Amino acid sequence: MKFLTYLSVLFFIFNYSFAQDKGPEMVLVEGGDFYMGNDYSANSDERPEHKVTLNSFFMSKYEVTVGDYALFCRVTGHKLPEGNARSPINNLTWEDAVMYCNWLSRASRLDKCYKLKRDSNSFIATYIEGTNGYRLPTEAEWEYAAKGGIKSKDYAFSGSHDLNEVAWSINNAGNTAHEVGQKKPNELGIYDMTGNAMEWCYDYYDAKFYENSPEDNPTGPETGVTKVCRGGNFMCRPDVLRNSRRFNLEQDQEEGLAGIRLVKAQ
Repeated sequence: MKFLTYLSVLFFIFNYSFAQDKGPEMVLVEGGDFYMGNDYSANSDERPEHKVTLNSFFMSKYEVTVGDYALFCRVTGHKLPEGNARSPINNLTWEDAVMYCNWLSRASRLDKCYKLKRDSNSFIATYIEGTNGYRLPTEAEWEYAAKGGIKSKDYAFSGSHDLNEVAWSINNAGNTAHEVGQKKPNELGIYDMTGNAMEWCYDYYDAKFYENSPEDNPTGPETGVTKVCRGGNFMCRPDVLRNSRRFNLEQDQEEGLAGIRLVKAQ
């Protein structure tokens, strides 16, 4: 029995190491200019539209799944998630998301992207410039990729004007997340940027940030109370799932149906 247990552990370690060496499937998002926001929105935090210039980066083709996240939990002692292994992980805190990014970077023999600091009052994750590991997208990177980058066809949703073609929403999801990659991808070949799980971004949220946002590679306000989420989720109505729609949650909030979309430097 002990021998079989030992073999099982070795088998897990081998497959775990192989999976991490291979890494998640990433798509190149070529840098460029775009107009971020939506002057026609009733939501003032989407205004004004403003020009943004971004460097190239890689973005994961799929949202991080329950199965992906379970590997992290087994190694670190975090609570194991429930649900279909191929469905996107959701109801994660922003803090869990950045810790996952650092863990996956190290497991993949890359630099960790965040310096983490926790005390009795706060948890702060600071991006480390020049690192090559996995991280959360900035809000600008997320919107640029959702809109199709340099291949954009100006769709209302990520990949189509027809929501049902590209997204799981309140209209078709049956109140649950679905396996990643089942809908049509967007212009860049990225799946589920609209609906399914909401996706954490790195930025602090500020309703008026667009009024003074830097043009080159903005990373959001230096401080704040909540963090940006994008893309909506399977419980959202169609009218709030457009590419420019902004959401925000407290960074330790677990009930927001938010998950992880990975980004990596080119």
